[in-house]
Amino acid sequence: MNMQKRWVDDMLDLYNAAKRLGDDPWAQTIMEALEAGYEASEHNEQTRKQTLLEKRLIEIDARLNLLRKEFEQAESVKSRQQLYEQAIKLQVERAQIEEERKRHLDSINSS
Repeated sequence: MNMQKRWVDDMLDLYNAAKRLGDDPWAQTIMEALEAGYEASEHNEQTRKQTLLEKRLIEIDARLNLLRKEFEQAESVKSRQQLYEQAIKLQVERAQIEEERKRHLDSINSS
């Protein structure tokens, strides 16, 4: 069991105990801690996702630079065509990632 799930389970056990004891202020404090923990977890997941997207963009840019150099040195039309097709696929992927990042940032700014 991971640490986060264990923490949630423990907090829910405490919440249930507080409710059984009729200690509503304690139960409310526990619920607020759970909500804060959930928000922190969501933020960490979004940050992780953004980091992965940014890493992939860097990888794509590096590969596009290599393809450009290979294209300039390619001697046959067939080789250039293959390199061009690879570059187009990477540019499409890059555009998709940029759109995903934009949607993510828009959702953060609207909340």
